Amino acid sequence: MLVRFIQLSVLSLVILCSQPYAEQTHYQRKSTGSGASYEYRWLDHDGKARKISFTLPADTLQSLPQQQLNYQPGLAMREVEIALMKAAQQIDPRVARFSLTKRHDTLSFSLSGKDEEQLEALTASLKETQKETMESYLTERYYQHYTTPLQQKAVKPNHVRYIQESVLPMVPAAQSLYDIVDEQSNARSYLNLLLSWAQAIPYDTLENRVSSNGSGFSPPLAILNQNKGDCDSKAVLAAALIRAFLPNNPMKLVLLHNHALLAISMTPLATDETINAEGLPFILLDPTGPGQLKLGEVSKSTRQGLASRNYTLETIP
Repeated sequence: MLVRFIQLSVLSLVILCSQPYAEQTHYQRKSTGSGASYEYRWLDHDGKARKISFTLPADTLQSLPQQQLNYQPGLAMREVEIALMKAAQQIDPRVARFSLTKRHDTLSFSLSGKDEEQLEALTASLKETQKETMESYLTERYYQHYTTPLQQKAVKPNHVRYIQESVLPMVPAAQSLYDIVDEQSNARSYLNLLLSWAQAIPYDTLENRVSSNGSGFSPPLAILNQNKGDCDSKAVLAAALIRAFLPNNPMKLVLLHNHALLAISMTPLATDETINAEGLPFILLDPTGPGQLKLGEVSKSTRQGLASRNYTLETIP
């Protein structure tokens, strides 16, 4: 009798974090009859007092995720288990016998029967069921599979999806920054102003960041509503606003072992910190800090992480 064994592992959440940043001087959010208004005051990189205000309509507030749903490995495994059991019920017991075993955070199933070709086909079908069920679970909760810079298999928030879905809704915020740029034709001026604003939003590690329940990330709307965020949260918000202003510049999300920042393809200055990707120089920009860092400036720890090539890149469409 032939037996096929397959083990299903539940992936763990990748951890990203960073350090504190500059101070904000004023923040206010007000609910209005048509949506919500936001007011910010802060000091830019040159110590100049800045202020912006914008309103997001009610349909925007309703359409965007307001929190990152928790990733719970146990529930993910349970959904896979249910899907496998349903699929197994369709198998003729005269053709193959199905067995499912749970151990800690893994599932394993086996098929036994006399016909090797049939066993292989059934095994492939069940593996596809497992894959589709897990992908559905992750997609519904804005998660994705990810290989860390240390080559570990993990699960993390789908940062690029959040960026893509936030570009148009965040146009009012991007426009409010553009309206006060000293040199409105200068993309570097806009990016530096945006960076100073994002860096001044209070930094928060977001409780349970070191656990695998997914609470260590805030979507863009949550950052605006709660006035706090960590490194990857701020990077996603900044990327959405940058993409609204610069729709055609190639851009990357840079994920280090313990930090996240952005990189954009522009003509660099001699002093700019850059990375090369796809044959192009990408200027680094860090919406988190620490401190207030202009376009092309990064912290010492970030520079060291990049020098060791201990990072991954994700393309921002």
